[in-house]
Amino acid sequence: MRCTLTATAASLAFVTATAAVTQVNIIDFAFSPQTVIIPKGEAVRWTNLEQVIHTATSDAGIWDSGDLKYRKSYSYKFRKTGIYTYYCKYYLFMRGTIHVTETAVAPSSLGRVKALFR
Repeated sequence: MRCTLTATAASLAFVTATAAVTQVNIIDFAFSPQTVIIPKGEAVRWTNLEQVIHTATSDAGIWDSGDLKYRKSYSYKFRKTGIYTYYCKYYLFMRGTIHVTETAVAPSSLGRVKALFR
């Protein structure tokens, strides 16, 4: 019985860890939020909430959403720490940044972390 409970708890923890997704909306010709901080292994999902086509394209060529029509989404899972910048191929002024950290950032320390990336 103890093994069953341990396996169930482990399975739930695994599902929780792999289900983490941070939402970035494309609205008013901008990525919102423009900058996100996530732990390694988390995904970002971009959703286009505008009637025009947009993309979420990595500056380094790591990912490219392709054309995102109205209400379409694209997700990418970040497996390495670092700072990733991206843009929209159709509206080059639209830019965003993903900061991937080794572990999750506590809300109370978020201000200190943001200061490090300025």
